[in-house]
Amino acid sequence: MEYLMVILFLVFSIPACIIDIKQKRIPDWTVFSGVTVIIAFRLLILGDLIKIILLELISAPLIFIGIRSITKGKLGMGDVKFAALMAIYIGFPGWFIATGVASLLGLLFAVLGLFSGRLNRNTRIPFAPFLTVGSIGAYFVNYDILLNI
Repeated sequence: MEYLMVILFLVFSIPACIIDIKQKRIPDWTVFSGVTVIIAFRLLILGDLIKIILLELISAPLIFIGIRSITKGKLGMGDVKFAALMAIYIGFPGWFIATGVASLLGLLFAVLGLFSGRLNRNTRIPFAPFLTVGSIGAYFVNYDILLNI
């Protein structure tokens, strides 16, 4: 069942990543469609509680809005919406792990790009690919940890 959840997430996150890389934006259809399908899957197939799902759906984007305000808009609104997809997919505490991994990967990418001369301080970096990689990795870490408790 966990692989089906990964496939559902990838169906919506891969197009978001491709478009983010090419256009530096994450289309609403990728996020909202993914959130809808994954919520339906969790409710109807996994039997998860709606109040937990709603808490994840609301809290992750709120945290990203806070980060967006601290960074003065350096984090895009597409990333804020993508946080909802991540949270619905991975849940908590996995979402925090995924965000941490994504941030470290994005930082490494930026530093290497700056040192190589391929990026400058004003280059917009697509964050959806890092969020996706962090989410997939954290899902399996989180899933494995929960199974061993």
